[in-house]
Amino acid sequence: MYKLFVIVLLYLLSACETDNMYSSNYCRFTFNASQYPSSALSRAVGSTGGDFCIVKAVSKNGGTHLVLTPNRGTYAATDLDLLMNTAISGERISYASMGYKRGLIIGRSLYGQLRCYDLQCPNCDNNYELAWSDTQPLDLVCKKCHRTYNIDGEYGYVKSGEKGRALTLYRNVSYAFDSGILIVSNP
Repeated sequence: MYKLFVIVLLYLLSACETDNMYSSNYCRFTFNASQYPSSALSRAVGSTGGDFCIVKAVSKNGGTHLVLTPNRGTYAATDLDLLMNTAISGERISYASMGYKRGLIIGRSLYGQLRCYDLQCPNCDNNYELAWSDTQPLDLVCKKCHRTYNIDGEYGYVKSGEKGRALTLYRNVSYAFDSGILIVSNP
C-alpha cells in the first residue's frame, strides 16, 4: 500500500511540474498567413520543423505592426515588419493580449510540432525579453540572468546558466494550412 501511495504522489508531482510550464494568463493572437505568404511568421508555421519567429506587436505610425525576428533564414524587410490593417473573418483583432508583454515565439520544433512560447524570461519575473543566440538557431538567451533556453524539442528547458523554470508555453496553438489562419489562445 505504501508503494502505491509513493507512486501516485510522484505522478502527481510530475504532472504539476508540467502544468507550471503552461501560461495561465489570457492570450489571444490570430494571424492570417495567406495575406503575408512570404513573411517570417508564415514560413515558420508552415515549415516542417526547426523554424521559429519572435513576434512582437508594436504601435508605430498610427498603426499596429508585427515585428518579426526569425531564428534563421534571409528575408526582405517587408517580410519582417507587417502592418496589421486588415480584419480576419470580419473580427477586429486586438494585439494587446499577446503574452505577458505583447511578444511571442512561434514555430515548429524539429519534430514538426507547432509551439508557442512567451517572449519574456520566466526566471526574471517576465520582465526581460529573450533574444536569439548568436551561435545556435534554436537557442534563446536572457541578457539579464544569462540563461540559455533550447527549443529544439517539446519544451524550452534551461540549457545553460543557473537552473530554473522552462519557457512559458501556450496550450492552444493551431494552424490551418488550407486557410492560413494561425490562432494562439489561452482561456
